[in-house]
Amino acid sequence: MQNSLVKRAVGKVQRMAQGLQPSEREFRKIWPQIAPIPGWLQDDQEKWLFKSARALPDGANLVEIGSFKGRSTCCLGFGCKGSRKRIFAVDTFNGNDSDFHERDFFAEFWRNIESCGLSSYVGPVKGLSHEVAKKWKTPIDFLFIDGSHQYDDVLADFDGFFPYVVPGGLIAFHDVDETWPEVLKAWHEVIKHKLVGTGYWSTIGYGRKP
Repeated sequence: MQNSLVKRAVGKVQRMAQGLQPSEREFRKIWPQIAPIPGWLQDDQEKWLFKSARALPDGANLVEIGSFKGRSTCCLGFGCKGSRKRIFAVDTFNGNDSDFHERDFFAEFWRNIESCGLSSYVGPVKGLSHEVAKKWKTPIDFLFIDGSHQYDDVLADFDGFFPYVVPGGLIAFHDVDETWPEVLKAWHEVIKHKLVGTGYWSTIGYGRKP
């Protein structure tokens, strides 16, 4: 009787797995590798980043502003796996005195990228994002902004990289939420009015370049 119950339970799980979308099955496989990486994503935002990257055309360029120790970078990277897509991870990798309890975390960032087998998809770009933007030339298919949460800095990141986003390209901001009022203000006062098809996934606000 017990064996029969076990077999039925296993069969049910297998049928449920077969009914999942391919992207959902893939995400469940990679989740154990993403879960231990420190970061501030929440409410399935990891899955949203993974699926958004996965849906991009082969050869797409992704720019992430604010990578910390690589949690979001790895979500994007798994969405690029098996393709010619590439992620440019823009960060000082040194934090600041007001928002971080530690500094100089590039080594840990890169260890996380390598442990997930994603080093061939990720190119770190060390520096202040607004300075990096001044020298930028590469077309961008997906821009994910999660750098400084100060109003002027949020707009500087958007204005600096927006010209390089291809028409129809996806642009997303993390922490569009009352907890971060200056990000929320920048989004509602300026950014969302320059995008089409805007929406939200938890505290991620997103849209596309017209």
